[in-house]
Amino acid sequence: GSVRVSLSGEEAAIEGFPVDDIAFADGWSIAFDKVLVSVVEVRLEASDGDRATLDVDPVVADLHLGDPVAWTFDAVPARRWDRVAYRYAPPTMSARRVNAVSDADVAAMVSGGHALWIEGVASRGAERVAFAFGFDLDVDNVRCESGVDDTQGLVVREGALTEAELTFHLDHLFFDSYATDDPALRFDAMAAVATDGALSLDDLIAQSITDVRDAEGEPLTDDGVPVVYDPGDLSLAAPNLREFIRAAATTIGHFQGEGHCDYVVR
Repeated sequence: GSVRVSLSGEEAAIEGFPVDDIAFADGWSIAFDKVLVSVVEVRLEASDGDRATLDVDPVVADLHLGDPVAWTFDAVPARRWDRVAYRYAPPTMSARRVNAVSDADVAAMVSGGHALWIEGVASRGAERVAFAFGFDLDVDNVRCESGVDDTQGLVVREGALTEAELTFHLDHLFFDSYATDDPALRFDAMAAVATDGALSLDDLIAQSITDVRDAEGEPLTDDGVPVVYDPGDLSLAAPNLREFIRAAATTIGHFQGEGHCDYVVR
């Protein structure tokens, strides 16, 4: 059989937030200008030790421009591959460009060691904050579950074309908690440390996750309750908002929509 692999940031990457029933608790909206992701490896494996031979060349795609087909693999042995895995990591200049990614974009990702780059504008009423975040991550998404039927991996049928989607959930970057199944999306804490209406990932170092402050230096609250960021099981290099967002970025990779993977950070 054949397997056609596409990449998607879903409607959020194209239209921004709010989208469907996903909205920011503090009233902000986000429009993305770029959502660049570098995928360097895709693996179809089975728990019995079998492994498909795939000709995978690394790609860089801009998911803001749509959901591109990255690879089509032919002559894949027909069976259930219950150990689907893929890795997103910094590219090299030889990475194949899809979705009109420019050489300058790839060069910037190579220079910064970025596997993920997002760029856009957050707005609330007359407030506007331009942001650009680059994530120097190397994450192996393993033992991926299908978001279509909640089974492990995928089934390749003889003589048929199987669709596979590597899905990236951008809302994870704005969650305030990884200790609950119902986190809120927030931007107030980020906007508070923006300089002249612009925000980088390094600006977030100034924001503690346990003593969150507004732009005037006062405690940031939501209906009188102090806002905090709870990392749950995430491992943080330091208790600031930059490290919280960097750790959150390791969890954005999914399979076939809502299907979860295990995340191995290299």
